[in-house]
Order: sequence, then C-alpha cells, then structure tokens
Amino acid sequence: MSLSVEILSETFERAKKENGGPTKLGLRFYERLFEKYPQVRPLFHTPPEEQHKKLLASIASIVAALKYPDRLMPFLHAMGIRHVAYGTLSPHYAAVGENLIAVLKEHLSAEGQWTEEMENAWKDALSVVAEVMIDAADHADQYAEELKNAGYLSSGFRPDTNTPWVLDEKQPDTVAS
Repeated sequence: MSLSVEILSETFERAKKENGGPTKLGLRFYERLFEKYPQVRPLFHTPPEEQHKKLLASIASIVAALKYPDRLMPFLHAMGIRHVAYGTLSPHYAAVGENLIAVLKEHLSAEGQWTEEMENAWKDALSVVAEVMIDAADHADQYAEELKNAGYLSSGFRPDTNTPWVLDEKQPDTVAS
C-alpha cells in the first residue's frame, strides 16, 4: 500500500484553514471521541482545550514527515511506546482513527468537499500509523537502538523537550490555535 501523501497534506492544510480552523477541529475531535467512546475518557488527564493542541501537532508532524520515513518511523515508534504509559490499548487506535476521519469529514464538508478518495487516504494512513505504534508498544525492546539513535529515551520521550508530540522543534509549529 502506498500512502497518498499529496491528498493527506492537502486535506490537512484545508482543515487548518476551513470551518474555524484547527481549534474547532481539535475540540470537536475530543467532543465526539468522548461521546462515542466514553471508555477512553479516563485516559486523558489534560483538558480538551489543551489536549487538542497536542493532537494537531502530532498530526502535523506525521503529515509533514510522510516523505521522510527515516524520521517518521522513530517518531511513531516513540509515540507508540509513550502511549503505553498513558494506558492506551490496541483497540483504542481504531476508535481514534474512526473518530478522526469522521471529524475531518464533518469539518471539511462544512465549507468544501470531502471525497471517497480523501477518506480512503486517511483510512490507509491511520491504519499504518496504528500498526506501527501498536507494534512498537508491543515490542519496545526491538526499537531501543533506533530510538536512542533518533534522540529518544527508551520511554519514548526525548530528554531535551517537554513536547514529544512535535517531530522537530527546530521548525516552527504550523498549527495555529
């Protein structure tokens, strides 16, 4: 399977500009997630007003790094390992993926167009992201050397930052609140 990098990039850029932008998208993500999947609510200790910024920064980092698997894979492995500490279980990834696609569709359809091609691109991408993160969570020891070489601790965190959800802090965050 090859990911539709252009479609993912274009739709995410649209999502940041349309229908109230990233804040509205992020807040709606958590509103719908907690309505449809109340069992995940206890996993979040940060209010949605703050948590949505982490979500959107993570998505922005992933979308920006799609063309650079050598940077993306350690980031996703670290993120998967970090999520073990948060209490994330494998089935949670499907809930998050379904929710993100539903909210993107709702968000982008408000001012523009959402197509089957866009939906499939996001489904494919989120499936790959989930598989990579789950594998890392289940086999953290297999990624220890990779994480170390990429500047991550074995816990999936980086020693030099309190924002591990951002791939490269040297580049400004392009997601405006």
